[in-house]
Amino acid sequence: MKLKNKLLYKHKVQLKKGRLFLIVFVFGLVLTACQDVKRPQIPVNLIAQDTMVSVLVDAYTINAARSIDNRIIVNKGVLLDSILYSKHRIDSLQFAQSNAYYASDLEVYKKLFLKVQEKLKIEKTKKDTLYAQYKRAKELQRIKDSVKGATLDSLQSIYPKIKRDSINKLLEIALQKKDTTTLTTTLLQ
Repeated sequence: MKLKNKLLYKHKVQLKKGRLFLIVFVFGLVLTACQDVKRPQIPVNLIAQDTMVSVLVDAYTINAARSIDNRIIVNKGVLLDSILYSKHRIDSLQFAQSNAYYASDLEVYKKLFLKVQEKLKIEKTKKDTLYAQYKRAKELQRIKDSVKGATLDSLQSIYPKIKRDSINKLLEIALQKKDTTTLTTTLLQ
């Protein structure tokens, strides 16, 4: 019984020490976490917010291009970052300082990224529309070519002695006159 009481007493003492350690540890974290955070000073050559939005849109577009096939970009020797900096007439230090300054104010940075997101959505809509128009034009061209080829080939199977050029001329004449009887009589002669 004495041994059991002695073990319980030691266990309680260790728990009290553990709690005390935990309280001191948490208090220490609170003190170090509450230290003054220094914000970066306004850079001398701060990039304007609208320009910063354009730079970030281009940076995200460049990163998307890299993720598609970076091997081609590297093989061709294209320096995408240099293109970005020369397009906006900035350098990497100016961009880094401006980005750090804007990032220090969360509300301003959030507004910047909402504008970036909006512009990227607009760009995506434009590109999707252009791609849909391209696909539609290719499909119409394919249909036009297949119809043209089918018409000429079917006429040649009916009248094998007629050459393709003469069929084209006869079709043009018939379409101008809108008279199919002349086409058949001319072909039969």
